[in-house]
Amino acid sequence: MTRAAKFNLIFPWERTLLLVGFILRLRQYLSGRSLWADESMLALNIVNRSFSQLFQPLAYDQGAPLGFLLVEKSFNMLLGRTEFVLRLFPLIAGLASLWLFYLLLVALRGAERRVNLLALALFAVNPQLVYYTSEAKQYIVDVVVIIILFLAAFPFFQSEVRGKNFLILAWAGLIGMWFSHPAFFALAGIGLALSIQYLRRRDYSDLLRMILIGAAWLASLALLYFINLRNLSQNEHLANYWADGFLPLPPWSSVTWLNELITYQFSIQIIPLLILILILAGLATLFKEQQGLSLAVSLASIIAFIASALQLYPVNGRLSLFLIPFGILLLGKAIELTQDVFSFNRFASISVTTLLSGYLLISPFATSFENFISPKYYEQIRPAMQVLADSWKDGDSLFVTSWAEPAFKFYAPFYRLEQAAVVSSKVEDYPNGEQLKSSIDSLIGYKRVWVLFSHVYEQSGFNERDYLIAYLNSIGEKRREFIKPGTSVYLCLYDLSQ
Repeated sequence: MTRAAKFNLIFPWERTLLLVGFILRLRQYLSGRSLWADESMLALNIVNRSFSQLFQPLAYDQGAPLGFLLVEKSFNMLLGRTEFVLRLFPLIAGLASLWLFYLLLVALRGAERRVNLLALALFAVNPQLVYYTSEAKQYIVDVVVIIILFLAAFPFFQSEVRGKNFLILAWAGLIGMWFSHPAFFALAGIGLALSIQYLRRRDYSDLLRMILIGAAWLASLALLYFINLRNLSQNEHLANYWADGFLPLPPWSSVTWLNELITYQFSIQIIPLLILILILAGLATLFKEQQGLSLAVSLASIIAFIASALQLYPVNGRLSLFLIPFGILLLGKAIELTQDVFSFNRFASISVTTLLSGYLLISPFATSFENFISPKYYEQIRPAMQVLADSWKDGDSLFVTSWAEPAFKFYAPFYRLEQAAVVSSKVEDYPNGEQLKSSIDSLIGYKRVWVLFSHVYEQSGFNERDYLIAYLNSIGEKRREFIKPGTSVYLCLYDLSQ
C-alpha cells in the first residue's frame, strides 16, 4: 500500500484534527519569539561548546539528555545559532508526536480504523504540547520518546510478537533513554508489565528475553548515570528550584499539588479533580480491553510518582509533560465508557458525552486559539537589544540583571554588543536588596548607564525591578526608558554622575 493510500484511510475528522494540531504548532514556531531565560541558558551551552564538552556538566545549572544535546549541536553547526535552528528539533518532535499519537490510537482500535476523536482533539490542541513544540528544550522530545516506546511495546500486549519485535523494543529503549530522562519510567512500566504477563502465562523463554532486555536497559542507564545523570542528581540548585515539584508525602496531604499538576497538564481550572476521576474511569475501561497495556501505563506513572516522592525526579510543571499522552488516552477511554453506560438512551448518551467532551476540550482549545491569534512574547528581548545597539555610545556602561544575563549573552553577537562593558547581579544576591544595590554601586559616577531587566525576580512580595528602579531613582536621573508591551523586558538609561 502506498503512502497516499494509507493517508486516504484517515477519516476526514481525523485529518482535520491532525491539520489543526500541525497549524497550531507551526504557528508557535514561526512567531519567532526571543529565547527566554531558561532556553538561553541551555542555548549558550550548545552554541559555545564542542560536542565532547557537552558530556561535561552544563553551565547555568542546566540539564538535558545527551542525545538531545548532540542533535541540537549538530543543527547548530549546520544551520547557525538562531532561535529557529535551536527550536527545529523540538518542532520536528512536536509535529511527529501528532502522527505517532494517532498511530497509537489506531493500534488501540485494531481493525476498526476509526480512532477516539476526543483523545486526538485533546492531543492536537493541548496548550502545553503546542507550546513546547516551539521551545529549545527537551520536554516535547520526552513526549515523542514515551509514545514510541509504547508503540514498540504494543504488539507484546496483543500477543502478536515476532522475533524482530524484541529487537525493536530493546533498541527503542536503549536509544530512548539517551533522548529522554523520563523514558526510564516508561521502560520500567513496560518491562514489569510484560514480565508479569509472561509469568502468568508461564512463558519462561519470552520472560528470559525480557529479563535480558531489561538488563541491557539498566546497563545503559548506569552508563548514562555515570556520564550525565550523576551530576544532575547532586545539583543542589536544581533540587531547591524544583522543591515544590516533588510529590508530597503522604500524597493526600496536599490536594493543591495534584490540582496544580492537573491544571497545568490539561489547562482546566474548573473542578480539576474531576479530571482525575475520569482518568481513573478510563484506566478501568482500558484494563478491561487491554490488561497488559493498562498495567504498563499504571506502573510507569506509579514509578514516576514514587521517584518524585523520593525527590529523584520532580513530576510537575514542564517536567511532567511526558505524562500528558497517558492522561489524554485515558480521558478518551472515559468518554467511551460514558457512551456505553448511557447507551440505553441515545439522547442521554449524546448529552452526557457532549457535556464531558466540552468540559475537557473548550478550555485548552480556547487557550491554544488565543495563542494562535496573539502569541505570547513574555521575554521578547530582541527589540530592547536593538534599541540598545542603536543608542550605544563609546563610554556607555550596562547593568544586566542576573536572570537577563543569559539572554543578553546569547543575543549580544547579533547586535555587536559582545564587547560592551557589562556589570551583572548574581543569582545568590536574591532577594537580598543590599547586595543588589552593591552590584550597581560600582557604576555610580558614570553619565550613561543602561539597565536591562528580563525574567524579573519576584517572590514573597519582593520585586527586583521595582526595588532597583527605586534605588536608581534615588542615586541618579532616568534619561530614557524602553518597554515592549506584553513583555517583562525593560530597558532604561540613567545618569549616575550626579
